[in-house]
Amino acid sequence: MTIPTIEYRGHELRAYSHQEFPLHRDPYANGLRKFSSVVRIDSTPPNDVKPRRYGTVFAGTNPDNDTDAIDLAMQYGKDILDGKVQATEL
Repeated sequence: MTIPTIEYRGHELRAYSHQEFPLHRDPYANGLRKFSSVVRIDSTPPNDVKPRRYGTVFAGTNPDNDTDAIDLAMQYGKDILDGKVQATEL
């Protein structure tokens, strides 16, 4: 398994996605499958400061697949570093 990683403004962004099942997390339940993601921001080179993790907040719609969730998480991480978004760490 590969973890998507990019370097942005002296930080390393890593994104993880997972599928959320409806109705008590039952994978056999009827209903739409939703995807969620987390972005991890680390400094490059790594220092003594712990990496920061943020749950991605989707504006408008939820992603339909894991690739879209990863792309949105990367953009969310960039927005955090640019100061466009004030996010709360996990």
